[in-house]
Parts: sequence; structure tokens; C-alpha cells
Amino acid sequence: MLLMPSALIGQDQSLDIGALASALADQRARIIQLQEELDQTAALLELTRRLEGLTPAPALPTSQPTVPSPPPPRFDFYAESKVRYGTLRQAFPGCVGCPDRNRGRLRLRFGALGRLSPDFTAVFGLGVGEINDPNTVYVNLGNNFSRKVATWDRGYVEYHPTGAKWMNLTAGKFPYTWVRSSMTFDVDFYPEGLSERFGFGLQPRGRLQNVGVQGFQLIVNEQPIDRHMTIVGTQLTTQLQLLPRISTLIAATGVDIKRPEFLLRALLDGSDIGVRNTNAIVIDNGIPGFPGGFRYANVIVENGGRTPWEALPFNIALEYQRNLRAASNRDTGWSVRLDAGRAQQRGDWDFGWHIFRVEQDVILAGLGESDWRAPSNVLQHRFAIDWMAHPNVQLSFTRYRGRTLDRTLPGAILAPNLPSTLRDPWTNRLYLDVTYRY
Repeated sequence: MLLMPSALIGQDQSLDIGALASALADQRARIIQLQEELDQTAALLELTRRLEGLTPAPALPTSQPTVPSPPPPRFDFYAESKVRYGTLRQAFPGCVGCPDRNRGRLRLRFGALGRLSPDFTAVFGLGVGEINDPNTVYVNLGNNFSRKVATWDRGYVEYHPTGAKWMNLTAGKFPYTWVRSSMTFDVDFYPEGLSERFGFGLQPRGRLQNVGVQGFQLIVNEQPIDRHMTIVGTQLTTQLQLLPRISTLIAATGVDIKRPEFLLRALLDGSDIGVRNTNAIVIDNGIPGFPGGFRYANVIVENGGRTPWEALPFNIALEYQRNLRAASNRDTGWSVRLDAGRAQQRGDWDFGWHIFRVEQDVILAGLGESDWRAPSNVLQHRFAIDWMAHPNVQLSFTRYRGRTLDRTLPGAILAPNLPSTLRDPWTNRLYLDVTYRY
């Protein structure tokens, strides 16, 4: 056995200890370096988290492309069927020949709205009605099972540019485009001519919400000698938000009617059976006419509000009307309207009451409401209740109650054989309607 000297053994042990110490120092330096790198990584992660809290993360790309929304249909169709049961009652003690009538009536409508381009819309519509009665859109049932005549009741083009949404131009035979009541124009008329509407919303929206100006130029009776009966009107509107839950609309309108005698002659000769004339007239060389003219000044103030019940909004409207060209002092009219509720969803109810007091020459009688006791020289009430049995089905009850104001005036409409000691008794019309909208 070979034995190593003790001096060599001590030398090897000292070399191992030194190597271990050097390696340990290197490991400690590496640990310190790794700790510093870990601290830097933690700081970087914290900074990244804070930046993500300030900036929304970008959406991740999807493998499928986004599908664009389909364009609106080229045509929208509308249709309506209404069946009406109506009654007429008027009486006084000992009356002979007083009105007492019950009848069934029918209203049918069908039409389409076509989008010619993003800026233009064209509308046409058909409806049943009496050819010689422009004041109604109904036909009576019971004419020996005859077919009901359908004619064009509307047809117009509307220009509403996408780049100027404050402008709306209409031409043709169209529904009313301005604020009005049935005091001045029958609800069943479709005016013919031109209409221009310019409305401007205000920003920021304070108490004054928007303002608008409306013009319309209508042809009532065209003549071959280019002396037509025309109506020209201008309306200024403003929308106010005076209270948080109440919005106020103010509409001031001026209307000038040229050559109204053409409509008077149509009423007198029976070619227009819509209403009876109640205006004062004169006869010049055998030709009927008016002693004055018709230039309206009309103001409507309408207050619409919300209640704690969503289905029970309310509306209160006041109206004042004066004929600035009347030949007499019977030139003033007014109305008050109260409405509550809505008719939109199944189970909805709405209620309304409207009262009018219209003197003899406030309006041109030929344009007045045919459901009233008389178009002028009248005190007229209208009561209405509607119930939505289905989103497309509406049941309605309407009552018209009116009487002639001054029985002594020429043209006053009176009950048959009315004694001179009695004033005209109340006339009552009742309508029960079932309406289905397709």
C-alpha cells in the first residue's frame, strides 16, 4: 500500500476549500443579479397594468369579416280596414221630420311608400269614398250590394336630404304637413300643391328646443283662364321645455284664400256635397259671392306632458282663430282640447274632449268639418275614447254634440220646422268604430 505524504494531503484540502469559496461567491453574485432582474420585471408588469387601465385594449381580430346591415326595403306598404256604425239624433218637443238615422259605413285604404333614393320618397294610396264628397273617406253600406268606388286619395313626392335634415319639401296630394285643428280644415282632406318645412334644433338644448318655419301653396279649384282658387299659408313654430315633464308647442299661422267663390258655387249647385254653406253671401248679377274675404290669423298653444304612468301622457291645447277680411264682426273662433292616454300597445286607452266656438265668417265653410252640426256659426263638442284590443286592432267611440249659435243669421242650419221661439236643439252623432291596421 502506497502512502502519500501528509504535506501533499493538506495542500489538496486547501485547494478544495478555496474553490468552494470562489464558487459560492459567484452564486451569490448571480442570485443578486437575478433578484435585480426580477424586481425590474415586476416594475414593468405594474406599469403595463396601469397603462391598460387608462387605454382600452384593442379588439382582437376575428377570423370572419363583419356583415354589413341590410339596406332598408325599397317599398313599405300600408293598409287599413275600418267598419263604422253611426247614429244621428236631433229632436225638440213636437218635432216633425227631425233627423233620426242609423247606418253602417266602411273605410278601406291601401298604399305604398317607395324610397327612390336616400333623399327622395314617393307615396301613393287608394281609398274608398264618395266621388262628390271630398269631406269624407267613408262609403255607406246598403246601396243594393253595389261595389264601392276606390280612387286615389294621395300621391306625392317628398324631398328630405340626408345632408340637410332641417329641410323637407313635399309636392302632390299629401296629408297635412302643418299644425292645425278641424276648425280650419276638415280632417278628411288631402291638400294638393306644395309644402316646405324648415326646422332647426338648438344646441345646447335649453328651454328653447327648436324653431321652424312652414310654407304651403295649395290649389283648390283650377280654372282654364288661370284664375284659380288657391290657398297660401305660412306657419312659425317653436318648441319650449319650460318644465321638466311638460313640453310646449306654439304655432302661429297666416292663411290667405284667393277666389273662395268657386268653392261656394260648388256647394250651392250640388257638385260638392261635403258640407252646407253657412257663411254670409251676396248675389251680384245673379252670381253668388262673399261680402268679404278670408284671411286667417291662427295661434295654437299645445302643452304635452308625462305622468308617473308611462301609458298616461296628457295634452292640453288652446286655439284662437280670426278672419282678418270678414265683412262683419262675426269673425272670431276658439277651441280647447284635453287628451289623456295613448293608443300604441295592447290594452292602452286614450280619452279626449274638444270644444269649438266658431262664428259665422271665421272660416270658409266649404273647408270646415263635415261631422259637426255646421261648419261655422256653431258650438261643437267632440268626445272620444279609444282602446287597443291588439297592436293592430283599435275600438273607438266618438260622440259629436253641437248646435247652431245664432238662428237668425242667413244660412243658419236649423232643425226642421223649428218654432221661432226655440233655439236650435243639440244634434248628436255617435260613432262606433273597429279599425284594423295591417
